[in-house]
Parts: sequence; C-alpha cells; structure tokens
Amino acid sequence: MVWWSKTWAKGGLILAIIMLAGCKVSGTTSGSYYEYGDNYYSHGHFLDARDTGHYFPAASWSLNKASQACVGETLYFETANARVRVYGSPAYSDTAFRAAATELDNRIGGVLNKFRMSWQDFIVDRTAAAPYPGHLIACLSPSVTSAELSSASLAAVAVAAYPGSWPYDAGRIFTHDLAHYVQENLGRYDSDHSLLPLWFAEGQATVVANEPVASAYQHYDYSPLQDVYAHSAGSAIYRYEHYGLAYRYLERANGSLAMTLLLDLVQFMDWKNYHPGTISSGEERAFVEAFDAMDLVDHRGHYLSFARFRADYHQLVGASY
Repeated sequence: MVWWSKTWAKGGLILAIIMLAGCKVSGTTSGSYYEYGDNYYSHGHFLDARDTGHYFPAASWSLNKASQACVGETLYFETANARVRVYGSPAYSDTAFRAAATELDNRIGGVLNKFRMSWQDFIVDRTAAAPYPGHLIACLSPSVTSAELSSASLAAVAVAAYPGSWPYDAGRIFTHDLAHYVQENLGRYDSDHSLLPLWFAEGQATVVANEPVASAYQHYDYSPLQDVYAHSAGSAIYRYEHYGLAYRYLERANGSLAMTLLLDLVQFMDWKNYHPGTISSGEERAFVEAFDAMDLVDHRGHYLSFARFRADYHQLVGASY
C-alpha cells in the first residue's frame, strides 16, 4: 500500500513513498471443478447501460480480442461496493455474472497487496486513460475457454462464461491474470501494446500467483531474458518457471515495491512520450530507461543496469545461491 507522487525536475525523477498497512483476501475452490455456494456470492445489482449510461468500453487499444466480445452488450452486474462490473450477454445465467464478479472482487485486493498497493492506491496510480478508472471491468466472453478461464487487458478482464466448468485451480488463474491487469494499468498510459518484455510480465504474474519458480541452480536450463515477445518465445513447457526465476531475482534484491515503482515509471515515460520505440534486442526503450533510472541492484547490492542484467544473467543468478 503506497501513496506517492511523480515529479520530473532538472532531468531527475523524484519519488516520494509513504508505506501504509496491508490486507488479505481469500476465495473458495474445491473438488475437480469450481464450486461456489450461493451464500458466498458478492452482493450487488443487475443494471442496464441504457439506463445508467455506463456502456462497456469500446476503444480497441485498451481491449484484447476476447474482451471485445462485450462491446455493445448493455447488461451488467455491479458489486455492492461498486468496485467490479461484469458485462455479458443476457443469454448467460445470473450465476455466471455473480461468480465472475465474486472471484474478481475477492482476489483483486490480494493481488494489489503483492504490488504493495491498496485499491484506492491503484485507482490513483492506474492510467487515467483507462475507461472507468474507478472500476474493475470484466466481460463474460465466449472466446475464453474454461481451461484458459480469463484473459486480461488494460480496460477489462475477459472471463469464461460457464462457472460450472471452471477448473479447480480457478483462483490461481484469476490471480495470475489479475496481476497482468494491474501491470497493464500501471505499466502503460495510452500505448496500444504492452511496454513490458514477456519474461518480466509473466515472471511477475507467476510470483504474484505463487506458481512454481525454477530453482536458482537450474538457471542454465533456460535463458528467459531472450523471450521479449510471445511470438518469438521458446517452446519449453517449463519456461514460465524461469520467467519467475528472473523476476524473483530482481524482487529479492530490490523488494516488490521497487518493481511496482518500475511499472509506474514506465507509465510515466509513456505519458510524457519519453524514449519511444525499441532497443536493438527488442525491448521497449521506455522499459529499459525506467529499469536503469530505478537504480536497481544485484544480490550483492551493486548497481544493476538492464544491459548488465541481460548480458550477465546466468552469472548473476548462479552466484546468488
């Protein structure tokens, strides 16, 4: 939980940070498939955008293909705390709307806790270009399978529409994708694509969701920092564990709050249009410049530039255990 401000002055960035207290949330899954008793559903109301004027976001730059399925849908369920809105076709059951809203509402606080933020901090620090910046928007989408379960973009989280077939580890999958939702909102302003390299985005989401992370002594099994984009990434099934290893190295040396501030500095550079484009190895220049400006350190406390981390990754991780 952090309140802080950003100022660009005399070529330097001043980050003032005040730490506040945290909170915990939990959800419910059991058996082979998702189960949720009626008593556990979040309270709320079904509403229609034609009455409220709160239409599903339509800007394509802020949505992925899965969430675009709700463009034009007017029916939505809003939780009583007004934090989550789930849009979808009236052909879907009331249970589908309530189950999606409940999972997202229950888990977003725990995810933000890993980013050292509260919900109010997130509202303040997320991109102001996001539609409905005070709400978590979701879409019951036919494009999302029950196995995939959810898919996050800056404006909305797309969710599989049939909770009866959600997998038993639905909570973990929601947590992972909500981490991507937070990244999207903290790590870009109005760019039409993510500014984070694949290894960082997936590594952070892996750690936030408490998914398996490769052991440091296994570092030579894979070179995660080579995977900048999804379309050019390796095919090893265990690569996500190595993305988690690369990210965890940075977090252990610098703290999770520093990783959140790194995301916000990337957003700041996107807002100001500082350092657009990519460097020769493919990473977004805004990410690389933010990484270097954060004065991150290695496991021995020595300054760690992005170029050094990329070039000496195996040496650094190998010496850290």
